[in-house]
Parts: sequence; structure tokens; C-alpha cells
Amino acid sequence: MRFIWLTFFFLLFFQHPAHADVVDLTNKAKAQAYEDYYPLIARYKGTSGVTFESYSSYWNETKLAKLEQELLKNKHGAELSLLGSVKIFPDYPAGRNVLGQYFAQYQLSPKLALLPNRYIHLYGGNEWTTVEEMATTLAHEYGHHFTFYHLLNKEQRRPNEWLQSQYAAARQLFRYPSVHVDGSGEYEWYMPEILAEDYVQLFGSPNALKGHMQMNAYLPTPFELQALQTYWKNQLGAPYEPMPPLSLLLTNYTVKNNVYSLKLYTYADTTAYLNAQDGQGRYASVYIGSVPKGINETTYDGAKLNSQVSWLFRSTIVDTALFRVVQPTTKGFNRGSATLRVSYGAIDSLLSPPPLFPDVVGEELQEAARLLYERGIISGFPDGTYRPNERLLRRHAALMLIRDLKLTLPEGYVIKAQDVKPTDPWYKEMAIAEAYGLLTGYNGKLYPNDYITRAQMATILTRVYADVYEQPTTNQSFFDVPPSHWAYRAIDTLFYNGITINNPYRPNDVVTRGQFALFLKRTLDKKSAKRPYFA
Repeated sequence: MRFIWLTFFFLLFFQHPAHADVVDLTNKAKAQAYEDYYPLIARYKGTSGVTFESYSSYWNETKLAKLEQELLKNKHGAELSLLGSVKIFPDYPAGRNVLGQYFAQYQLSPKLALLPNRYIHLYGGNEWTTVEEMATTLAHEYGHHFTFYHLLNKEQRRPNEWLQSQYAAARQLFRYPSVHVDGSGEYEWYMPEILAEDYVQLFGSPNALKGHMQMNAYLPTPFELQALQTYWKNQLGAPYEPMPPLSLLLTNYTVKNNVYSLKLYTYADTTAYLNAQDGQGRYASVYIGSVPKGINETTYDGAKLNSQVSWLFRSTIVDTALFRVVQPTTKGFNRGSATLRVSYGAIDSLLSPPPLFPDVVGEELQEAARLLYERGIISGFPDGTYRPNERLLRRHAALMLIRDLKLTLPEGYVIKAQDVKPTDPWYKEMAIAEAYGLLTGYNGKLYPNDYITRAQMATILTRVYADVYEQPTTNQSFFDVPPSHWAYRAIDTLFYNGITINNPYRPNDVVTRGQFALFLKRTLDKKSAKRPYFA
């Protein structure tokens, strides 16, 4: 009897996700004037310049003002000035499965440009009666407005040309023959909908992200595509910087009576959301719970979760469940994980050990971090991270070299540097660095708390590992390091030995912890090739 009730609940509440459409008025589509059939209940116009109109008795002026604030929590730019209105209707005049529509119109000459006074319709106002319930649909429809503006105004591409756009290339849509631009195929493969869903994920408000999974369950998320984020960075500028995906791993599980308990490893910079959906994307996605900041391993037991989410943990209802962590941000891109696809029939093959450092991505950098960690050269931070993008201090670089070389302070040695005192926490490593010539400094100072530049790093490494590197037989030409540069010989040596591969070298840039780990790992690999390392 319990199974019958759960099945009824499942069918009642988890129907196929409703659609939100775009209507291209330039491309001969016609708009229905639904407002002619409903009495106007409330109107509000605030600081956004957008007029909000309600034809639902559940949405008064106060709630429309809150809806405007929700709109503004979606990241926006110049395109906002081209949005004229947002209208809420009580029911579903465009069809029961249509939650909203965006009405696009644009000029074709002399240049493609989105026209002003664009508008959004939101449907089901008598059913979706709170800002939180309307947030995702609003963000999706605004995503149409945002992406139409950028592909029309910036790329100068008509919608029927979008498969040839820079966006399509960055999104790698050429890999998916089902993608279409003419509405002839499946809804989830319609390119304007893919664009709008990417907007929700990368730029949407916290409310829009909570419980939301992209409609197309077969595409990678925008969080996994650095090229896509770079595309938007080039379009939008600061503060949009490409970021690696967050960590989400299945580390363990138990099962009883076909109900699974999953232990998930997560890492997030701030509080994030764990969302889930069935493996085929047939039913509406759900919010599982919040993910605390930092590294966490949390068990989600399908036998203890509420019925709105527990069905995803029952192999008698779904054979595959999708999970994703999303993290809203106030500036820059929202962050998220790759989709964790848990196929219950092959779950053992999906188990993964927790990473050594969850914020270290890229195969070589992960290898470098593990090598240095295993040799006791690095230990990371107390929160379990390595922070590869943080800038490196001179004293930290010295400490890593001291640990590799296993140097100790010579008995009776008195430091000569004027800027290091015996009471300083870093006195010992700086004294060792000075005694063995790891750091030479200048003006009688070692500058332990200055950041180390790439030019300084080159001179230090070539001095410390002079017996490891081969001397260059040719002089490399660098775009930004002339032969007269004080560090040219050291930089040329690193390049000749494959320790650096960058040209331009950027000698004045500050070294990050990740860069130094790579340089040191490549050096130790050469050292081991000459003299095998024994722990």
C-alpha cells in the first residue's frame, strides 16, 4: 500500500517540466494580446524602468515590487533598458505546459539590433503565488532577453545563424546533431532554450538556482566549459573570470529494499545548493538541501528524506538520478559542479575517493600537488584546500625549497638581513634561506613578505637547481624578455629545460601557488631522472 501511495504522489507532483518559450516577432510570429481578456489588477514601475503588470488577484503592487527586486538579482547590463514590461497572467493562456514567454523583435538593417520595449509573460499567477516560485521562470525568460541582445547586437547573428555563432562553438554544440534553431526538433535541443538555460545557471539569482537543473540532461553544464565562460568574459569583461567546476563526488553508498543512501563529497566557496533530477530529465528537478562552505561529506538517505525528493533514491522509480551543486555569487559567474550521474545498476563503478585538494584542477597541477604533498613539501591549508590561485610570498617559496632540499640551520648562524627578527615566526626558514643562498635579497633585506615575481622565481630556481638544469645551447627569443633583461639567462634556462613553456613569459607577474607547484614539480622530475629520488 505504501508503494502505491508513493507512486501516486510521484505522478501527481513530478510531471514533465513545463516549457518557457521565446516568440520571434520579427520572424513572422504573432503575439496574442492576452491582456485584452483579463482585468488589470495592479501595475508597478520602479528603479529598473520595467513596468510590471498583474492580471492575477494573487499579485498586488507590493508583490510586483518584490518581483522587480528579484529580476534585478539576475545579473544584467545594458540590455535591461530594452525590456519594457513583465506581465503576470492568472492561468495558462499559451497552454498548460507553458510557464512563460519572451517576445523578441529586432531590426535587420543597417545593423542587427534588439528593439526596445521587449516584454515577458509569466503564466499561472494564481498557482505560482510567491516570488520564489516565479524566480526560475523569470530568470529563464530574462535569459532569452539577455542572449538575444548579445547574439544580435554583439555577434551580429540572426537566430537562424546561431549554430554558426561564436557562442555555439564555445558551447561545443557541433557535437550534438539534435541541436536546432528553427523549432523543428525537440524543445530541449532548441538553441534559444539552451542559451536561456545557460543564462539561468551562470547569471541567475539565488532563488532561480535553488532546485533548478538545466532542462537538457544530456548536455554538459556551462560550469564545465571553460571556453563558454571565456566567451562570456570577452562579451562582458570584469568581473567575469572563468572558474573550474565545484567538486561533487559519490564516495560511498548503502542500499536497503531498493532505497539508496548516498554519501556525497562536496566543496564550495560559500553556501551552495544541491539539486537533483531523474536521469532522462522527464520530471521537474528538486532541491535536496544546502551545501555548507568548504569540504563536506554528507549522507543523503532516501529512507529519511521527504517524499518530494526521496523518489530519486529509489531504484524502483528511477534507474538513474542526476545531482549537481550550484553556488550563487554576487559578482562574476555563478559556480557549479559537473553533473553527477548516479546509475543505480552500475553504482560501484561510480565511487571516487575524495581529492587531495578539492580546489586543484587540471591533471598536471593535481600531479604536482600530490607529488609535493607526498614529499612533505606542501601541506595545504587547515580547511583542506591548496588555493592554487593565491599569490606566493618569498618566504613561502623559500620554505618549499628548504623542505625539498632538507636543509637545516647551520649551528651558530646569525642572520644578516635587516628585515628579519628572531621573534618573527618565519625567522628560521629565512635564516636557512640566507645561509644557503636560496634568497639573496637586496639592500641588506630579504623581503620575506613580498610576493615573488616570475623573474625572481627563475633566478632562484636556476641558482638552487644549477646541477639539475642543462645549459641552453641556443638563445630563446621572448616577446617580453629581451636579452638585456637582468633575468634573461635564468628565464632562458627554464624555457630550454621545459620548466616554463610560456612565451610571453610575463616576468613581472606575481607567481601563484599553483604556478610554483608546477615549476617545482617539473624541476623535481628532471632531478629524479638524473638521480632517482628515494624517500
